[in-house]
Amino acid sequence: MFILCEQCGKKLIFIREDGALIFRFGRKHNEAPIVDIEIKGAVKLTCLRRSCNHITELSSGHNYS
Repeated sequence: MFILCEQCGKKLIFIREDGALIFRFGRKHNEAPIVDIEIKGAVKLTCLRRSCNHITELSSGHNYS
């Protein structure tokens, strides 16, 4: 499941069923991301959409469904 920007709806980060936050980026090679970062703890994400720039605060282990 993806967490979306609270303001504009852009996909920000993927959340696994166990609550871990996964940030995937880079060009895909054989359908796999080049960089896959797993985040444990709290994180603030700024939307990368130029017209938005909204900050979304998340913490791993929280149920966002």
